[in-house]
Amino acid sequence: MDTRSFLENLQSKTGRTAQKSGAGYSACCPAHDDQNPSLSIREGCDGKILLHCFAGCPVDSICASLGLEISDLFESDLTAKPAPVHTVYSYKDEHGRELYRNVRVEPAANGKNKNFYSEQVDENGRVISNLHGCRRVLYRLPEIIKGISEGTQIFLVEGEKDADKLAAYGLIATTSPESIKWIEEFTGMLAGADVVILYDMDETGIKRKNLLCENLHNKVKRLRVVDLPGLEYQDSHGPDVSDWLAMGHTMTELLEIVSKTSDYSPARKKSTIKAVNLGEFLVMQLPEREMLLSPFLPSQGLAMIYAKRGVGKTHAALGIAGAVARGGKFWKWEAPKPRKVLFIDGEMPGIAIQERLRRIAATDDFDALAKGNLRLITPDLQDRPMPDLSLKSGRDAIEEFIVDCDLIIIDNISSLFRSGVENDADSWQPAQDWALDLRRRGKSILFIHHAGKGGQQRGTSKKEDILDAVLCLKHPPNYRPDQGARFEVIFEKTRNFAGDAAMPFQVELCESDDGLLSWKVEKADIDPEVLAVAEFTKKGHTIKEIMEKTGLTKAKVEGRQKRARDLELID
Repeated sequence: MDTRSFLENLQSKTGRTAQKSGAGYSACCPAHDDQNPSLSIREGCDGKILLHCFAGCPVDSICASLGLEISDLFESDLTAKPAPVHTVYSYKDEHGRELYRNVRVEPAANGKNKNFYSEQVDENGRVISNLHGCRRVLYRLPEIIKGISEGTQIFLVEGEKDADKLAAYGLIATTSPESIKWIEEFTGMLAGADVVILYDMDETGIKRKNLLCENLHNKVKRLRVVDLPGLEYQDSHGPDVSDWLAMGHTMTELLEIVSKTSDYSPARKKSTIKAVNLGEFLVMQLPEREMLLSPFLPSQGLAMIYAKRGVGKTHAALGIAGAVARGGKFWKWEAPKPRKVLFIDGEMPGIAIQERLRRIAATDDFDALAKGNLRLITPDLQDRPMPDLSLKSGRDAIEEFIVDCDLIIIDNISSLFRSGVENDADSWQPAQDWALDLRRRGKSILFIHHAGKGGQQRGTSKKEDILDAVLCLKHPPNYRPDQGARFEVIFEKTRNFAGDAAMPFQVELCESDDGLLSWKVEKADIDPEVLAVAEFTKKGHTIKEIMEKTGLTKAKVEGRQKRARDLELID
């Protein structure tokens, strides 16, 4: 009986399958009530099946419980099967003391050409068929240490047979106990080494090569991977360096190939970034950039409107939303065709937004299409606080609504981008990256923001870096609180348009007797003194000279200059 037949008999009688353990198997002993596998099954050098019950059951009792005789444990025809050859490879520490052995068995009892098992010898000289608690080292470690100290190349192969083959030619070669397992201690043993990897030409060999390169690159003095010519790939049991030498190649050839092999460098991953040359770029059919609201808000446009509290930012934002949604006019601007708009409100009561939009939608041209084009996210409709768009989780929360829209209006930055420090440029970086990604996807964004005490947009100026247009809303000098929403619209940054379209103008929200809202649009009021100071300033006159020509005090000249700058009459 061979080992396979014995295992089949054991399974049929006990209903349990033996488990592989080292060079043999372990199973529950059939001679006693065994709940924890205590029976060891191995094949001896002569083909005899070796049984050992750690609970103490005799071999004859084990055989009897299986309906076998002890003689059944012997191979029935020993002459028909060659005796397996056991080759012992001793793994030693730095001082030459044996730590464990790898044993190669040819042919293997399981019908394979070869098999391996490991064992160690304890302090009492007893052979233990496992490596529990045993320190792992590289094969032929003492020679490796000596070779590194002398600056000699270290050949790293797969298997002790190949290592011994190269050693017989006077080279220093090593391997690891297992093909596709590598521990950090092995890397440390090769620190300072000139390592040459020779790999088997099969699936396991390729995996091992990649594993070794990953662990040794930049960790050893030098690393080269040699591709031996003439070896053909096989899925398993592929040819190795020993086979290559058996083909008639010489050690001189091998060393010459090594000398011509460049140092290993990881293959660069193909970049996901696309680059084209000018010739390719100039003939590309790119989508035309259309206007959502002419002249300042194109498709893929990024813009910002800012103002002090109470000036009329939300009035402006809702008016723009309505015009783009219906494809109509607002102030001096015009939307060529209806677009889908997502209005994200961060602080207004729902009833206030509803009332303003009800008046906007009361106009004749605000039809069902326009109403369907304008979607709103506002705090009063939510079951939890509004998402923080400074965070990825917040941006992800609104992604499903962004996919199908052309324009996103953020009202306002302060209430919807709540994390980070407002004056810190780095805190704005996630928002900027998000805006640029939306631009790449064909979306436009209009940010609504607060002005600071000095009248400029609040926080870091980094917000303006990527914007196509920046608009400031501010009360005119002669403004009275009883006038409500009356303010000047001043372009502080314009990209791709200039001239009259970029000139400041003044608007005032008016209410008719029947409660409908309309906007009165006119040129911005410009004091003649402001015009005169602006003119003198453009001609290069000093403040003192302007005082003499106009009769104004220094404070008034400086005030008129500031007003001229606000109106973009001077730089």
